[in-house]
Amino acid sequence: MKDYRVKVTIRNDRLLTAMEDLGYKSVKEFARINKISYGHAGSIISGKIKPINAKGNLTPLAEKILIMLKLTVEEGFTERQLQGFVKTSFTKSIEERDMLKLANPVKNQELLLMEKDTGEILKKMLKDLPPRYETIVKMIHGIDFKKEHTLKEVSLHLNLTNSRIGQIYQKALRMMSHTGNLRKLKEAGVKDVYNISENKRPA
Repeated sequence: MKDYRVKVTIRNDRLLTAMEDLGYKSVKEFARINKISYGHAGSIISGKIKPINAKGNLTPLAEKILIMLKLTVEEGFTERQLQGFVKTSFTKSIEERDMLKLANPVKNQELLLMEKDTGEILKKMLKDLPPRYETIVKMIHGIDFKKEHTLKEVSLHLNLTNSRIGQIYQKALRMMSHTGNLRKLKEAGVKDVYNISENKRPA
């Protein structure tokens, strides 16, 4: 059983980003200022209406939108987007950690690089732990495993008591949290990547 049910609506991010770059706050504002049909423009952006006709040529409205946004066909649409979508929204069940990724997406290349840097530092921190400590932290957090494991699951896997697993886990966290490691993570931008507040600590 999954944790969340999410409704996904298809929209052309290429067109939306171009609108935002030109200062438009919404598709509705874009349509109003440029005196085009908001409903039809929205349908092209969602893929409900194909931007090309049966002959493979741009429709007048799609061509007008591209001209207003100063985009070529290739810049405005992928090959798949040119074909439109029969269904422009769907519902998907996902787990909580995947939901958090959707709620806090990496928005630009700078954050992507910071995520890579912090990931490398975290891997190094784990490698510096004794092997059993490393395994426990990885299992609890689902690192290199298909899912996160409970203390009971880890204890069964390693043939140790729940309390002993908890003790080792807490000690591993203390070992990873020395000043040098924390400084490296801060410099790599861990707070931006993982949306960590100055006054918020993990539960």
